[in-house]
Amino acid sequence: MYIDTNGKKWFKGNIHTHTTVSDGRMAPEDSIALYRKNGYDFLALTDHWKVSETKITEDGMLLLAGCEYDVGRNVRDGIFHITSLGCTETPACDRSMTPDAIIREIHRCGGIASLAHPAWSMNTCEQLLPVVDGKVMPLFGADVTEIYNSVSGLPRNCRPYSGIVLDLMAARGYFTKHVATDDTHWYEADACLSYIMVQAEECTREAILDAIRAGRFFATQGPFLEVTKDGDAVNVTCSPAESVVYFTDTAWCGHRADVGHGITQASFKMTNETFVRVEVTDADGKTAWGAYIGR
Repeated sequence: MYIDTNGKKWFKGNIHTHTTVSDGRMAPEDSIALYRKNGYDFLALTDHWKVSETKITEDGMLLLAGCEYDVGRNVRDGIFHITSLGCTETPACDRSMTPDAIIREIHRCGGIASLAHPAWSMNTCEQLLPVVDGKVMPLFGADVTEIYNSVSGLPRNCRPYSGIVLDLMAARGYFTKHVATDDTHWYEADACLSYIMVQAEECTREAILDAIRAGRFFATQGPFLEVTKDGDAVNVTCSPAESVVYFTDTAWCGHRADVGHGITQASFKMTNETFVRVEVTDADGKTAWGAYIGR
């Protein structure tokens, strides 16, 4: 747990993790111990089609029930991986279901649904903005999606970063809540790298899920980040950073990034943009991703 300068509590967690229960390389008990050793307050084991349980470990770590469901086998028609978080009963999901049906079932069971690694899956805007019953349903109704997925990066994979996909959706007026996860399989560079910091009063299932639904979290690999809006100004407070980058829906502007050493305060003035999304990167190359700020 981290307490900021305003006295707010922040809890560290990974919500996409694999073990030997499916295709991960580490047993569940060893995975839990590894994440606990690295300062995590909560963790979800999301093995493929195998639902884990919510419980508190002996050393006080919160385990949230989780599972990963995948449908689709080619990028032309769409590959969609959906993880559940915190369900109070086992979702009745199977491989014949559509993504929106799986997400509805997760919601019926009291859980949060996350669309995993859209860039790795090569998801397009058209695929992520389906029309269901005559209405556009962004992300098929998922609560969050991954902007960064560690296992999709080096040394074994590619396309870990989904920012461009989400920005293209935002440019069409659909702002997503995004998380960073490990999606740990190999327990190499994909473990204990990318996570979310959740602002809540306590580390319980109810408090963590309520905070995620309300957007009281940010995605990070280490840097702390707070983004606020005051009129046209988007103000950034962060731990010491080498760059603060402002992603918007304008093709050109005179001020798209602040670059330097030990930056802890920065600001961007909105003009014609309809949204701003902030990324900060520190001297170790670790990044934090802010939420969408709309006009």
